Amino acid sequence: MTIADRIAVGMSADVFTVWHHALLTPLVCKRVRPADADHAAHRRRLRLEGHALSLMAHPGIVRLVDQRHDVRLPYLLLEHVEGRTLRQILKTDGPLEAGAAVRIVQHVAAGVAHLHARGFLHRDLKPSNIVLRAGRPVLLDFGVVWRLAPGRRPPDRSGTAQYLTPEQIAREPLTPATDVWGLGILLYELLRGERPFPTGPQSAETPLAERYPQLTQSPPLLASVSGPLARVVDACLERRPRDRPQTAVELARALDRFTETKVWPSHVGGAFEPFGRRTAPRRHHAA
Repeated sequence: MTIADRIAVGMSADVFTVWHHALLTPLVCKRVRPADADHAAHRRRLRLEGHALSLMAHPGIVRLVDQRHDVRLPYLLLEHVEGRTLRQILKTDGPLEAGAAVRIVQHVAAGVAHLHARGFLHRDLKPSNIVLRAGRPVLLDFGVVWRLAPGRRPPDRSGTAQYLTPEQIAREPLTPATDVWGLGILLYELLRGERPFPTGPQSAETPLAERYPQLTQSPPLLASVSGPLARVVDACLERRPRDRPQTAVELARALDRFTETKVWPSHVGGAFEPFGRRTAPRRHHAA
């Protein structure tokens, strides 16, 4: 392999584009940094990412080509996904039309459902981790992937501060509803062009409510979209996990009414149960 360029610096690894001479194709290499070669946690995190990706077979999830963990600098080899990230698209083109945003989130939800069915959470769903390839989103960066288990609590607040769920911040047990929150933030951002929650100061001495505004603040209203669609987004961003749609499948089916191009077949996922657990609407939106 020949390294072509370093394209990202992750939390525990560097990411490069490489040319694979045997396969005659460009790939992406995610490799532990030389300074962290003996860092057990970083090596363990990369091993878990590789294991999770080795179980995935979905067009909406980046494909693992190879992995090595018995070397000084462990690495993953991943397919090279051509296209712009959703972050780049938002930066240059602005917010998406509602139908297009819904279809993208439904496609991402299908990949997330595949991940959940194999016992993992992504925990870092955001526009910069999704590439649009020929109009279809592909989910990247499984660096903080989490193995699902009843009652299992995270030991830290790994992920991106503005996207963390209240249960991640409080280090409470995580469930598929944790990634539903991420899908809701993604949909909000595609519709509005900006994140629903600001970045708080990240000093360890700062109270949690100031570091993570999502613990106490509600996002600005989605006044430019229909009231029913805005209420679906609101439901995803409920602070209590039990008040959100419980699965990516449930959310994807709830979104089906908002697009004429059907991504999610009506017969998939069983009967849809509304997730209106509140006795009264929390907020009001434009019709």
